[in-house]
Amino acid sequence: MSGRHRIRSGFPGVRQPSDRCREVQAGARPLERLDPGGESRRELHFQATGFEFSVPWATLVRGDIQGNRSVLTLYHYDRSTAAQRVRLLLEEKELQWKSMIVDTARGDVDQLPQDYHRLNPKGLVPVIVNEGAGIAESLVILEYLEDAFPEPSFRPQSPEARARMRLWMRKIDDGVHVASRTIGVCLVNRHIYKAKDADKIEKYYAQMRDQVRRTNDQINIASGLDSPLLPDAVATFRLLFEEMDGALSQSPWLAGETYSLADIALVVYVRRMESFMMAPLWHNLDHLNEWYERIAARPAYERAVVSWGDVTERERKEHGTAAFPQIAELWNV
Repeated sequence: MSGRHRIRSGFPGVRQPSDRCREVQAGARPLERLDPGGESRRELHFQATGFEFSVPWATLVRGDIQGNRSVLTLYHYDRSTAAQRVRLLLEEKELQWKSMIVDTARGDVDQLPQDYHRLNPKGLVPVIVNEGAGIAESLVILEYLEDAFPEPSFRPQSPEARARMRLWMRKIDDGVHVASRTIGVCLVNRHIYKAKDADKIEKYYAQMRDQVRRTNDQINIASGLDSPLLPDAVATFRLLFEEMDGALSQSPWLAGETYSLADIALVVYVRRMESFMMAPLWHNLDHLNEWYERIAARPAYERAVVSWGDVTERERKEHGTAAFPQIAELWNV
């Protein structure tokens, strides 16, 4: 079968950075199936520590091999919003990339590959490596990929629309991402951490270099749904979604007439809040919901987000459903 190879998780011959990085793939076994569209797809099936899931392994796509493009390496894990947006742009651009799973989000810092902090001093994902250069921070990575691989472009043509795109993206660093973390820890992660070995969690936070993240996590784990940080986090998302709905009532995409990095960067938060069973909170935001459905229907979104799954899906549904009345009360203040 002729085709361009999109290299995904654990491709044979690709050396993982360390045994610790490989541990998350323990018990993986490749499966192969033929998609209705004619793609031969293999998956890795994971069975470890009480969860079981499948992720894409390698996809053979019809078309000419693009030999002039280097193969990128992405350090990431399934449900990270920051990683999801990077994967989404990679798939929209149909770039070749290798997957390195680095999942410390459930409190196991030993999953970090050796010397990973040289790639990202914070020790977080995603990091993308191209020709020996490591780029950290998801929004920086999006802009980097646009510069390094400009076609197809996901920046609007006009300077005014590009400015709108960047203003939307700036909201992420101005509080949205921190609010997303607060909601996740208050609803779900605190339960996961409390079920872990206490020494592992202590080590996890001792080595966490992002002081704001560490301090917020400790408050949110201790207080849960009564965290003093939770009301502002919920209010941040209500304001964000309402602002997005307003903008989308005037144009099909956040920056105007063009699907752009702004849409790619922010759609993952709708997905995240939905995974916490919170979608009824914004049922009345018709323009936001229609925009989300359009992006979710894109093949790149299926490959980049949906097909990677979420190893915490059961916990998100269980604890999100239980927390919904209290979150709804905060949402409607």
